[in-house]
Amino acid sequence: MSDLNRRYQRNENFVFRRIEDETILVPIKDNVGDMGSIYNLNEVGALVWELLDGRKTLCDIGDQVVARFEVGIREAQADICEFIGQLETIDAVVGMPGNTDEKQNT
Repeated sequence: MSDLNRRYQRNENFVFRRIEDETILVPIKDNVGDMGSIYNLNEVGALVWELLDGRKTLCDIGDQVVARFEVGIREAQADICEFIGQLETIDAVVGMPGNTDEKQNT
């Protein structure tokens, strides 16, 4: 499970789009979308993706998920850590260096 004090930033080589009722991530290679690797996100995944700005910790993001959806903090944190692991697997996020113990301004 990822450390909840870690911060992540979206990989700029991924395009995030909302199309009607779907939210998708598409990796961009050589200025072309890789249509064989389109990832669908649910509402929670889309919110987490939008919040991955390199400043917010996973704990901060968990708090926002709990505030917006009917989910407990432990479940939200576990789901976020699992989702981050999946994003790391496809190189969609970059872990931010530095001390994450201090509260970030959001």
